[in-house]
Order: sequence, then structure tokens, then C-alpha cells
Amino acid sequence: MNDRLFFALWPDPALLQALRARVDRITTSVGGKPQRPDQWHVTLEFLGEVPRERQPSLRAAADRVSQSPVTIEFDQVEYWRKPRVVCLVTSRVPTGLAALVTQLRAELAGEGFAIEARPFRPHVTLARKVRSAADSLLDPPFLWRTDGFALVRSVTDPAGSRYEPLDWWNHAVEGG
Repeated sequence: MNDRLFFALWPDPALLQALRARVDRITTSVGGKPQRPDQWHVTLEFLGEVPRERQPSLRAAADRVSQSPVTIEFDQVEYWRKPRVVCLVTSRVPTGLAALVTQLRAELAGEGFAIEARPFRPHVTLARKVRSAADSLLDPPFLWRTDGFALVRSVTDPAGSRYEPLDWWNHAVEGG
């Protein structure tokens, strides 16, 4: 049996509440189908279908990743025409976040997993099936602070996709 998996930054309840307060106006104004707040995340690496017998290797790779606390400054709202989504994006990927993704990809490749060829671009999908929307600055920027990441399963059912965190890693380094 396979699971559709990805690694992601997952908001804690306080961060989720702060994000919700900031983006409700955005999702209302763009139309489409708002992404449920309990599904908001930042994908670090999408893995796709992974056989259950290979999943211990995923966890072993994640165990070797070190992470210092990171703050992402989401400062723009963008409409992505082809997937028809509206996302929070950042104009600058923090060095610590780029290092985390680079290390995670290297560890996964070392375990024999195919990794994304596309450059990493942190974003939070706010709404889907949006017909059109204007890009804009988010002022003030939304700060997403994190010191850990999750392995998440994507489950598709008649109501659509839902995301379920399976495991967590918190490798915060003091003073990082």
C-alpha cells in the first residue's frame, strides 16, 4: 500500500490563528474555493506515492536533518494562473530555510528518493479554482516562525484532499 506524502512546515495553533486573522479578507476578495485553514502549510519537499515499506527510510532521512529556528516573511499575495490558485509568497527565502530544504533533499536522495527538480519556492495556498486576481503586497508582511517540520499524508476523498501530519521533527538549535 502507498501513501501520498510530503514534508512541510505546519503551523502551530497560535500561528494558524494569526494567519487566519490576516488572510480572511484576501480569500473573501478573490473568490474561488478557500483552502481550509487547518490545511495551510508550506511544502518543503513533495514525494508523491511512497510504498509503506519505504517510509522508514523517509523518517531516517528526516532524523538526520538539523534545523535552526526560521522566520519566513510572507510579503506578497500572488495569483498563479495555470493552477488557478492564490498564494502567500515571500520575496526572499531565508538562508536557514533554504539550507533546511537543501539538506532534506540531499538526505532523501541518499535514501534513493527522487527529489523535486524545481527550485524551492515557499508559499501558502489560500484559495483554489480562482478565475483571476491581482498580485499585491502584503503590508505588513506575515511572519511565519518555525523550528520544526512534519511528514504529511495527502488523502483524497469525495470532499477533496485533506492533509494529515504523521510525524514531527523539531531540531531547533539554541541561539539559531
